[in-house]
Amino acid sequence: MEPIIEVRNLTKIFLSRGKKITAVDDVSFDVFNGEIFGMIGPNGAGKSTIFSMLTTLIKPTGGSIKVAGFDVGKEDDRIRPIIGIVPQKLSLYPDLTARENLELMGNLYDVPKPVMEERIDCYLKLVGLETHADRFTGGFSGGMKQRLSVICAVIHDPEIIFWDEPTTGLDPQTRQAIWKLARKFNGEGKTLIFTTHYMEEADKLSDRVAVMNLGKLVALDAPGILKEKSESANLEDVFIRLTGEEVRD
Repeated sequence: MEPIIEVRNLTKIFLSRGKKITAVDDVSFDVFNGEIFGMIGPNGAGKSTIFSMLTTLIKPTGGSIKVAGFDVGKEDDRIRPIIGIVPQKLSLYPDLTARENLELMGNLYDVPKPVMEERIDCYLKLVGLETHADRFTGGFSGGMKQRLSVICAVIHDPEIIFWDEPTTGLDPQTRQAIWKLARKFNGEGKTLIFTTHYMEEADKLSDRVAVMNLGKLVALDAPGILKEKSESANLEDVFIRLTGEEVRD
């Protein structure tokens, strides 16, 4: 498979009170076109920082990232139209209806109105929100907001979807619904990159999993191979062996 994302020697250093903090330390990996790529790691491991660099939100200190052949930091305007982002902190407008939130996102990406209206009706039905299309989202439950955020992120039909902690705080039924959505979009040929603290989620969803610890990439492979290599019954045991048992803030 061809890589759609190429990360080489990626480094990010922040300054905090005059001190340099290395959040990402010389990380390299590829994400292949059409795969579901999971990222796991303790708090402070560097997952969110990598996520922010991949999505052009912050610039690397060193190294390089190419997304669909375009250079992050130099060709951000070519990258943003082909990616969709579902952030951990959902960014819906509570005083707009579900339909209006979707229309706003579609207009930001210059989606033609007839195409946008067709997608909105299709996607609202897909996530079970068709009867709530004209309700203000401020009154939505957490699960409803998460489902709406997903379809807001794909209204412009991106090639790559980035999901930050997609099911945090959701009940098992909603979590299963989100997994089903992920598989559906992946089945349509889209590449998915997601971060999670749920080992079961990483195990069930990912074609490959990247394990981060203290800013470094410590393992990258299919979940089954990671378990086989460490002689572990589950991904949580693999995670603990690779990152240690110390609790992180």
